[in-house]
Amino acid sequence: MPGLHVPRKGTPERLVNCLPLCVCVCALPCSLHFLSTGVQAQMRLVEAGGGLKAPGESIRLSCHGYDFTFKDYYLLWYRQALGATLEWVAIISDDSSYIRYGTAVESRATVFRDSSQTVASLALHVLRPQDSARYFCAVPTVTGKPSAP
Repeated sequence: MPGLHVPRKGTPERLVNCLPLCVCVCALPCSLHFLSTGVQAQMRLVEAGGGLKAPGESIRLSCHGYDFTFKDYYLLWYRQALGATLEWVAIISDDSSYIRYGTAVESRATVFRDSSQTVASLALHVLRPQDSARYFCAVPTVTGKPSAP
């Protein structure tokens, strides 16, 4: 299947054979670039975790921030199922006082962060086949505090 990212465990054939009985959750590394006062800087977010899980199981994804002041930024989680548009999953404020979840995961997700370790996590519980997606963490690179989409 072109464009299908399969996590560490399993092969494309195994993934296809187990759907919809398995949930494929994977996190992808990404880099964010932004321009500030004419100087290009690089912010790096590296996601980890994921794999094949059975419906009803739980999974935890982590997001490590590098090369920027992690504690000063809200952190957002998004996901994208194969062939679908990007979907907002969760947001957590810089001081963890503001946390919101997308309706698809609202009662099953938990986000938390440890700014001293520059890491944030997303835990998904009672996984469903529709949770199969690539998961991304992101920070806003515009001035001001973001709000839930």
